[in-house]
Amino acid sequence: MMLSTVANVELQQSMVSEIVVVGGKVLHLGLAKGQLAENVFLVGDPARALRVAKRFDDIRCEVRNREYVTITGSYGGLPVSVIGTGIGVDNVEIAMVEAYAVQAFDFDSCERDAAAKALKFIRIGTSAGCQDDIEPGTLAVSSYGLGLDNAGLYYDHPEADALVAEIERQAYEILTAATPDAARFKAKIIPYASKASPAVVAALSNQAQRLALNHVVGITAATPGFYGPSSRVIEGLSNTIPAIKSELSAVDVDGHRVVNMEMESSLIFHLAGHLGCPAGTICPVISKPTASTAILDYAESVERAIDVGLAAMRELNGLAAV
Repeated sequence: MMLSTVANVELQQSMVSEIVVVGGKVLHLGLAKGQLAENVFLVGDPARALRVAKRFDDIRCEVRNREYVTITGSYGGLPVSVIGTGIGVDNVEIAMVEAYAVQAFDFDSCERDAAAKALKFIRIGTSAGCQDDIEPGTLAVSSYGLGLDNAGLYYDHPEADALVAEIERQAYEILTAATPDAARFKAKIIPYASKASPAVVAALSNQAQRLALNHVVGITAATPGFYGPSSRVIEGLSNTIPAIKSELSAVDVDGHRVVNMEMESSLIFHLAGHLGCPAGTICPVISKPTASTAILDYAESVERAIDVGLAAMRELNGLAAV
């Protein structure tokens, strides 16, 4: 017999959390209690974690395990960590859940400390442009995430606001219409939307403006892959949706349009909303939808995004930029 929704929720609430801890450390990040600050930067490329950490005043610990690298120290006296997660929502799911476990759970009892402070997350990434009027080098600050992956669907959480539901509706209709009628997976790609924390969006935008950096605020689409899910054409493979970036550029909900595409933010915002953690993303736009192989030399743009991210984290803590 299937459990009713209410009974299933009650069962989950009564279960002991299944945190996997080995030798006093969470399984994948390899972190022990006390090795993570409350202010966390998320980056995909582990090498970018080193670039962020170079800005720290000091390094208290550096932990590497599997593809993950976590560096904890301080920036202008503010305790901070950066986690290099690797690419994709699957890696981000593990990183965020285990970071939450390190912050909020007793490893021996697997019980959550309800008084534990919420982590703050700022993702500093790179992204492809979805609008022809946004030039490469522009910094994109995410107001909402549009998940083309399905990882978010495994965490049931109410919509943050009415715009989330409307973004989902528009995106589903656009993607379904853009899929050829003969395609096996027509109407089977079901997007979900999530909302960045307004305070983080405001801090990122404020700091980009303070630094006189060209930036745009809008929806960030997140795909589960770099090639087919982003409609890059590869001989021998057939894409379900032929031009996904151009198609999604038509999404417009109360002035929020899809401005860029990457591979993590949809789940970051979705999980952060679940956990009550402020979260946001800033990414340089490094290409245009009509020239997906023409990628900007983006090293300098990433440095500017790091500038903004560090200053925004200080603003979120009531501190002036360094």
